[in-house]
Amino acid sequence: MAELNDGGFVVTGGGRGIGLETARALAAGGARVCLVGRRVEPLEAAASALGEGAWAFPGDVSSASDADRLAAAVRSRWGPRDGLVNAAGIAAPMASLVETDPDSWDRAFAVNVRGPYLLCRALVPLLREGRSPAVVNVSSTLAEKPIPGMAAYNASKAALNQLTRSLALEWAPAIRVNAVMPAVVDTPIHADRGLTIEQVHEMDRLHPMQRIGTPTDVASLILFLLSDASSWMTGTVIPIDGGMLAT
Repeated sequence: MAELNDGGFVVTGGGRGIGLETARALAAGGARVCLVGRRVEPLEAAASALGEGAWAFPGDVSSASDADRLAAAVRSRWGPRDGLVNAAGIAAPMASLVETDPDSWDRAFAVNVRGPYLLCRALVPLLREGRSPAVVNVSSTLAEKPIPGMAAYNASKAALNQLTRSLALEWAPAIRVNAVMPAVVDTPIHADRGLTIEQVHEMDRLHPMQRIGTPTDVASLILFLLSDASSWMTGTVIPIDGGMLAT
């Protein structure tokens, strides 16, 4: 994947989890990375740790004005982009549909669907100027294999899958758009839902591989989809799930 060297990429959710691990892998390969996220201190610490080729942009992916500010800042600072990774995501606490308040529902769609839409819309002029541009959206196996108590998250990730396919058709052949669908991955999103690390690892048994995933597992697939090794792939939504969807 030598072509990623000196490439320019925007990664949302870049301060932690899958986004941070993807940014690390890109930086390790010599790429320049703009990390986007709402939590200023961890985002700036992550960018600093990645070195001179990394830059932190604090912002809310669900804000149209923040997306436009990002696009303007990226053009001013770096110019064309070679890739966008929409890794920012949110999961509301588990609740039945009746117990899911409208604000929680709207917030799930704002971050998980509106965010990728806004970032793609704002950055597409820069992507069109890139070398072999690609977008990767981070979805979830719950988009295809939903569980009770997660209707907002399930539905938002299913919508993200269709956004991925729609953009792939609109932007081909100039820009490739794909998505990854992780099953349970060891990221801070579970703590956001109030789960302990022990409760998270109780889900090891749900996967035929007998373990939950790591951010590195997912980041490796994302890098493949950003690289020229996947140059004949667009509109694909790929499970990376320890075999969960096969059960």
